[in-house]
Amino acid sequence: MVTPEFKQLRGRVSSTGRFIVKIGRKEYIDFSGAAMAVGHNFVRPDELISPLTYLIYRNEYTERLIKRLTSISGFDNVAFSTSGTEACDSALQMNYGRPYISFEGAYHGLDYITNLVSNGNGIDLSNKIVHLRFPNTELSEEGAIDANDRILKKASRRFDLRGSAMITELIQSDGGINVMTDSFARYVKETINEFGMKLIVDEVYTALGRSGEMFLFKRYGFKPDYLCLGKALGAGFPLGAVLYSDEYPLYKNNLVSMQAATMFTARVALKVLSKITEERLRYVNEMSRQIIDSLREIESGNILEVRGRGFMIGVELVDSRGRPDPKYALEVRDKAAKGGVVCTLTGANNNVLKITPPVTAPAQIVEKGVSIIAETLRSTKHP
Repeated sequence: MVTPEFKQLRGRVSSTGRFIVKIGRKEYIDFSGAAMAVGHNFVRPDELISPLTYLIYRNEYTERLIKRLTSISGFDNVAFSTSGTEACDSALQMNYGRPYISFEGAYHGLDYITNLVSNGNGIDLSNKIVHLRFPNTELSEEGAIDANDRILKKASRRFDLRGSAMITELIQSDGGINVMTDSFARYVKETINEFGMKLIVDEVYTALGRSGEMFLFKRYGFKPDYLCLGKALGAGFPLGAVLYSDEYPLYKNNLVSMQAATMFTARVALKVLSKITEERLRYVNEMSRQIIDSLREIESGNILEVRGRGFMIGVELVDSRGRPDPKYALEVRDKAAKGGVVCTLTGANNNVLKITPPVTAPAQIVEKGVSIIAETLRSTKHP
């Protein structure tokens, strides 16, 4: 069961900058993901406008956002929500009553259906949910595929999997920054084709630059029926979206929630999208390689693996016997915070240090934060 550690820092926030959080007199570089894709204080006071609902009132910002999202994604339509969780829940509802296929270590939200499909294991007969295995450091790709074939065979004897819906992340965030390989992606496509499944891709975390891609599903060659967005799209404001091309009768006037994509949040989203340029994506990928290379150079028996894509990087920490060590990971996380950079812990054992800088953070900020993390990893001896 994946239950990420979200230990709050002591003291209350006194102010924030674009990439800095200030508590009392101390400044912290935010690599926790709380800055979403673009950073804090993203909207200037003169850009505040009415959060008027698009359900009743047409406005230029929401209409421009619809046109922009469909243009860059290749989907025909968009339905807005107020969060990534709500987007995933809305996409899943389109297949309600039929089986769902998901993956262990996944997180899609805490609404009713998203909670059911997230982070379970095996076959949930009462809810018709099949939880497949996702490769990680404890399970090889071959092992995951063999296990999944057995699970699907067993599940197909209990209910008809044809026409079911598969929901997947392309990088498991809460699962420990587990990156889907190209070969596992091919296996997923084969499974979808074999059973005629609908595909829901959850890019709440990976889209809009965080993974180094505007949309990571394109990098893998997936053709989702539904694409779910959140977090970064609204720069921390309540906004999510389901992108789709076929029938989707849940919404009215492009909304699944009355306060989704208001005049204000749509204007924010347009600004977000304007910042995620090809140049910015190249920067994220170049910096990512540098970060991963520098962390892999650290000589420590407590680092099992450094992995990730773009600005989604995980450092898996273990004890001297190679076993997950959440206490040591928490010590590293706390010492890094004392040094001035905030990360979180994730993974099934909360032993993966998750490093997620804002996509728009300049190189000097990113390098400073990474140097603090690297020095913390070097100097923190295993008890």
